[in-house]
Amino acid sequence: MSIINSSIENLKKVKYGVRGGWQSIKDINSRSGLSIFDYTELMKPLDFYPFVPHKENNLYGNGSVIQASFPHLDFSETTIEHGLYIGSLVPSRHLKSRFKNIITFSEYRKKFIGAKTEQNIIAVGPYINYTKSLYDSEKLLSEKDKLGKTLVVFPSHSIDSVYANHNITEFIKYIEIFKEKYRFDSILVCMYWKDIELNNHKEYELSGFRIVTAGHSYDANFLSRLKTILLISDAVLTNSVGTHVGYSVSLNRPIQIWNGSKLEYLPILGQEDEAKKELSQRQGDDLNTHLDDIEHIKTMFFEFDESISTPQLECVEYYWGSSPSYLLEAFK
Repeated sequence: MSIINSSIENLKKVKYGVRGGWQSIKDINSRSGLSIFDYTELMKPLDFYPFVPHKENNLYGNGSVIQASFPHLDFSETTIEHGLYIGSLVPSRHLKSRFKNIITFSEYRKKFIGAKTEQNIIAVGPYINYTKSLYDSEKLLSEKDKLGKTLVVFPSHSIDSVYANHNITEFIKYIEIFKEKYRFDSILVCMYWKDIELNNHKEYELSGFRIVTAGHSYDANFLSRLKTILLISDAVLTNSVGTHVGYSVSLNRPIQIWNGSKLEYLPILGQEDEAKKELSQRQGDDLNTHLDDIEHIKTMFFEFDESISTPQLECVEYYWGSSPSYLLEAFK
């Protein structure tokens, strides 16, 4: 893939001791040709390999994608927020003195970050706008023809130490109601690799839904694969507020956030200490702004229409930002 190949020369200048890294490049290249439905291969672990400097910048392929669009930036002194942070929390790792630049989504985030640092903060809008689909236009059309009218479902996802717990049975009942009401031909459930590892996909699969995934978080093609999944869809359903909400709307896919069952985040067995740090990082204003803005976003996407309303577009532009049109010509 071009993202990988264009990074090799830069990597020769970066001093990292990464065991198994070159095998990881081989695996990522191999996976780039797999179907989005081949989740058993796409979710397999990958050794970390630094396509761009600084580990977090490599998550989901963000760094490779952003670096290609902003080549004037020195990424040895640039840090990237890996997803949408709701509220005023700014992780301390982004505020370290070695970073001159912080890349984020929106002016909303820029305001919170700017209150805590004098670093240069760059709001670039939804990162997914800066990458291409893994499928060309002909293959996208072919897949859409086979699937018919397609709904993509994004269940809330777990991370390494924290388990996203919700009533899957109740969610499936709602998905089936939603399918009948809006006459969808196909249901794709997009699972995070960690939840496939935890077997959280099984109940969806047994209900007749097809499982897809954007791949492992160290896969440099994650964002391109996610864009592929969204472009194949006609609409999106989720049970949580996350980066995927803005990504869906930015690609003109209407979305509903379903609030029909309780969602809670619990420590994964054996990862209690790490989970405690993750779950307790928001306190005071950081927690209050997070909860208030989460509720606001949920309210904006509580009802579903098969088009995106002006208030919903304004909501996404506020929290996720907008991408400069002159930079996006290559990704149409």
